[in-house]
Amino acid sequence: MQVDSLERNIQERQALYRRCEAEGVGIAVMKPFNAGQLLDAKQSPFKRALTPAQCIQYALDKPGVLTVLPGAANVEELKRNLAYLEASDEERDYSVIASLTPEESRGRCVYCNHCAPCPAGLNVGLINKYYDLAKAGDPLAAEHYHTLAKTAADCVGCGHCDGRCPFHVEQSARMREIADYFK
Repeated sequence: MQVDSLERNIQERQALYRRCEAEGVGIAVMKPFNAGQLLDAKQSPFKRALTPAQCIQYALDKPGVLTVLPGAANVEELKRNLAYLEASDEERDYSVIASLTPEESRGRCVYCNHCAPCPAGLNVGLINKYYDLAKAGDPLAAEHYHTLAKTAADCVGCGHCDGRCPFHVEQSARMREIADYFK
């Protein structure tokens, strides 16, 4: 059942992309590297690092997407991202992601918010995203986290999110970890 809800979410997202494309509404994709996780084999749900060119091409291939806005922390990352413009078709090929199965994503929050609604009012996906970004060295992520109306410290540990996560992330335990990190 959990995989079915993930599939339903994917189908709804695809329908939205197609509708935007049909109605001439352009989509700008931000964070195509999933906070850097897709570029790191240890963090990637694919268990292998993708290249920036693969991530950018994947986002651009979605219906209605007009632009991709990858972040760059320094000039080196900017040059790395701009290399997409001269990348070959082979370098842009992201077909490796076809091997992704839910089992390979087990235990990794991908910010899908299937865990919602949270009885305590937490935005679990956004809390996870700010945590992952902060751990990856993004100084603004911690600032954004601290401006949330409800943070991981507000988690009551009810476990509602644990049972709803299609990736089997123990979010209630993760909320304690995140709350400790941001103390």
